[in-house]
Amino acid sequence: MLSETAKRGVYPLHGNKLGLYRVPVEITDKAEISGIMNDLKSSGFTMSTHADRIYVTYKWTEKGVDHVTGEDLSVEFNITVEIVTGEVVDLIYQIRQIEYFGDPYWVKNYRQTADKNAKMVIDTIIRNTKIGDKLIAHYQKSEKLNLEQAIKKLEELTPLAKNPKPRSATAPPPPAGPSAAPKPAQVPPAMPSPAAPAAGGTTISLSGTGTSYSKVEGPIDVGFKSKRQVVGQYMGINVWGPVDAPGQLGIWGDNVCVDFDICVADGACIEACPVNVYEWLETPGHPASDKKAFMIRQKDCIFCLACENVCPPQAIKIFQKAG
Repeated sequence: MLSETAKRGVYPLHGNKLGLYRVPVEITDKAEISGIMNDLKSSGFTMSTHADRIYVTYKWTEKGVDHVTGEDLSVEFNITVEIVTGEVVDLIYQIRQIEYFGDPYWVKNYRQTADKNAKMVIDTIIRNTKIGDKLIAHYQKSEKLNLEQAIKKLEELTPLAKNPKPRSATAPPPPAGPSAAPKPAQVPPAMPSPAAPAAGGTTISLSGTGTSYSKVEGPIDVGFKSKRQVVGQYMGINVWGPVDAPGQLGIWGDNVCVDFDICVADGACIEACPVNVYEWLETPGHPASDKKAFMIRQKDCIFCLACENVCPPQAIKIFQKAG
């Protein structure tokens, strides 16, 4: 199957070739731009950023043999995809003339290979980052698709993606280990008391019919405990409503509190925490991000406030224990 990007033209530009693909999603927040770069770190690309643009470069080596001398030959090529963020996202790439890389006269099909690699980079960007999350939400809203159909459409759009990010229309099971929770109950019980959570209890589901929500801007409401109620738990962590999964998830935690509706999965809090309070929790279908910084070890918090201070959307509030 051809990538959807392959259907876009490749146009002449001063002896080079230019490819353009426009994605109907909005990326304007600096935290979202940082999140895109973080999501692409494991793909092996070289990245840089300037203002509202991200430059993603893929390098590859072609090898051959000189038919006269028998000498082994090699040349390193590269292709850069420019992500232009804004009210829509443009993905642009330029195929340079082969002479830019020296005189590799022996290389065959350079332009075709460069074009395919550029489309692989584009598919990886769309599939593995926030752009894909927003595109799923766009499909759900504009084409009236359910979450499963929207995910399938994204997968069909990006068949060339490198190490494609898995997405699921159902909630993931809790991780194995001593802190693993029993299977979530289908119906939440009456409001539990925040002061006495059931150990390992899970009554909150991460899937549901709440798909019409949009991203909530920060900062977290520091007075939420006087305005909200605990509506359930996830692995023993209290969840303050309202909750209408997957699009509305509320505020999680008692001492280490994260507004999951604001969290954009930047990852700064996970990197900053010296005692490993957080781990990633998959939240497919949420408009702000499809994973959240989950305070699974909030009892280990030393109240250094490092996570609160580095969170770009200000989604975190730390409450020090009394006494």
